[in-house]
This record gives sequence, structure tokens and C-alpha cells, in this order.
Amino acid sequence: MKAVESRMGHEDRWVLIDTETTGLNDPVYPIEIGAQLMQGWEPSGDPFHVLINFDVPMEPDAVRIHKYTRDYLRHKGCPPQESLDRFRRFAGAMPLASYNLAFDWDRVIVPTFRRMGMPNTMQPGFCVLDLVRNLVPRLYNYRLITVLKAFGIAEKQKHHALDDIDMVIRLLREKIGPHLLSHNITSLHDVKRCAEGRLKVPPLVPSKPKPDPEALLRKLARMRERKA
Repeated sequence: MKAVESRMGHEDRWVLIDTETTGLNDPVYPIEIGAQLMQGWEPSGDPFHVLINFDVPMEPDAVRIHKYTRDYLRHKGCPPQESLDRFRRFAGAMPLASYNLAFDWDRVIVPTFRRMGMPNTMQPGFCVLDLVRNLVPRLYNYRLITVLKAFGIAEKQKHHALDDIDMVIRLLREKIGPHLLSHNITSLHDVKRCAEGRLKVPPLVPSKPKPDPEALLRKLARMRERKA
């Protein structure tokens, strides 16, 4: 994909994270963590990924979304302490951002490190969800898939950590970053202020790419075949 002019200061290093969890009811355990080092709006280096076996009950609604069962994690997951230590060493002391930082940081990462009695040297950065809410007006909700559809980035969400991170990076590089740059928001500090509502910029109105006529014809043909 062709690079776009969307960078904040290239010296601004931070980590974009995503988690899949045992559910929404406390205590919430991370069963998958993905992370990508970012320099400005650009990914840097290989991503981090781990499946974690806490061997605790999973909420059925969570399993239906991410498809990770307790038995699967018993076979494919890594020990919790080893997994969390690897994640902590990957992130270092750089600010963490995620699409829903209030969940990933406040309800998942921080309590899990506390329960495990492990040092947490990481720090929160900015919430992409809050940033989008403050920039993009009048969406009927701000779930990630709704925002991705509004901008024509994706029609489906896999709910796996690295796939979701890739989609958030596209949203930031292709839409959010260029808009902020056009209004002279060029530092991580100012991005965080925008996410917190302390720095206002003009709204970003989604504009989907024009539909491909041939793709529409193929879709109509498939619909006719189903009805036949």
C-alpha cells in the first residue's frame, strides 16, 4: 500500500495494543495480546503477539466473538507470567494506546499485572476510541467495525488482536493522521489532548470510496443465483 503523508513527529514512539479476553465480567483475563510499536503514525518492526493460558472459565459470549475456547488455550496458550513479562519487555516504558483504552488498560492490563504480583513499567497513552469520538461526528455508534465501515476500510472484524491492530493502523494512517496533520497536530502530546477533548480541531466527516460498478454487478448476480 502506498504510504500516505500522515505522520506526527517521527520521534514520537508509542505502542498500539489490542486484547481478547475471557469476557466482560471482573476479573477479566487477557487470553490474547497483540502489540505494534509505532513511530508517528507508522508501524515500526515486527508486531508482538501471544496467546495466554490462564485456564479460567470463559464467558460464552466472548468465545462466540473471538472463537478461543478454554481447551484451545490449554493446548496453544503460553504460561501467564512468561507471556506478561514478554509483553512488558516489548512495550517498555512507551505510552500504550488502544481502540478502547479504558477497557484494555484499566480493566485488563493493570488488574492482571496486579493479580499476578508483577511489576508494571508501562504507561497509558491515548484512547483511539475517544479520539474518533471527538473528531468524527454523528455516527450511530463508535464500535470499531462501525467506524471502519463509515470510512470504507473494512466490512467485517475478525476480533483477533493483530487483525484489529492492522485495521486501527489503517484508520490512523489513512484517515485520522492526515486530518490531524492538516490542522497542525504533529505531536503525540497534542494527539492525547485531542483524545481527551482538551484540544479541538474541525470535524472529520467520513467519505466512503465510490463503489466499483463491476463489484456491484457481481454482487447482484450472486443475489440472483441465490434466489434462482
